[in-house]
Amino acid sequence: MVKMKDVALKAEVSQATVSRVINGSTYVEPYTRQKVLDVIEELGYKVNSAAKALSSKKSSVIAVILPDISNPYFAEILNVIENEAYQSGYKVIFMNSQGNEHKEKKLIDNILKYKPLGVVLSPLDDEENYSKKLIENKIPVVTMGKLSQNFSGVSINHKVGGELLAKHFVSLGHEKIGYIGNKDDKFKGFKDGLASLNVNLKDENCIDFYNYSSINIKEAVYSSLEKYLKKHKKFDFTAIFTGNDIVAMEVINFFRDKGIKVPEDIAVAGFDNISFTSYLSITTVAQPVREIAFLAFERLMMEAKSGNKEIKHIEILPRLIPRDSTVKFFK
Repeated sequence: MVKMKDVALKAEVSQATVSRVINGSTYVEPYTRQKVLDVIEELGYKVNSAAKALSSKKSSVIAVILPDISNPYFAEILNVIENEAYQSGYKVIFMNSQGNEHKEKKLIDNILKYKPLGVVLSPLDDEENYSKKLIENKIPVVTMGKLSQNFSGVSINHKVGGELLAKHFVSLGHEKIGYIGNKDDKFKGFKDGLASLNVNLKDENCIDFYNYSSINIKEAVYSSLEKYLKKHKKFDFTAIFTGNDIVAMEVINFFRDKGIKVPEDIAVAGFDNISFTSYLSITTVAQPVREIAFLAFERLMMEAKSGNKEIKHIEILPRLIPRDSTVKFFK
């Protein structure tokens, strides 16, 4: 691995001069600057961005913390932010909390070492895990998915998304309905939406599914549904909302393994509208992922460059996309 001292030796200058060239200092003669740059290219020297960030007062690093990079929804978010950052001359450090609140807290501690220009965060449930230290260190933060009282954020209205699916199921004639996932805003919207249509979402048909992204999702889905069957002997619902599209796919796989037809026996709907849902024809609620990621990055840049810490929440309305996983019940 080529080191800075190797560049300095080859270019016959000091390491301090190499450092000044890398950092764009004007206090280097043009001839010397070009000589150093030529040697850097010749030797293939790579700048250690992390070390550079640690040693500078202003960082070119943007930290991104997401809960589940195996989910294409979050992979697309990272792709958009990384591309926008690159076009703007910034670097991205990505960290994966894997749906674990304890790990998320540790990652917050770690990113402080890089003195990031700002943080884009898709937080888990406990705001205390991430807010205190970021506020203390005066680091600009923009959240996605869950809005925070302490930071700016971009999100769709998850409650409205849940309501859309409730109305969809009821309009198709379903009266016995299930849910698998966390008790989040989309769940609340779903339950309230059903209640407003005089349909009761029974507690026993709400299947808990905690920290799914920290383990094998298929294993978690199959384990949760097997536990339900062991207790109730059969599924007491004709439609189920799964919380997100990855879970929807595994729920459909489980039903097919059990000889349960989708949607003839049980209709299934997800949430997010990630790319594969169109190929598998899964009914879902769409989140405009690229727009969310772009707006989050844009807001972070505004706060980081201007120093304006005014909290602004940008909320986008979701839309329902009906597909074949619920289509049998269309009238």
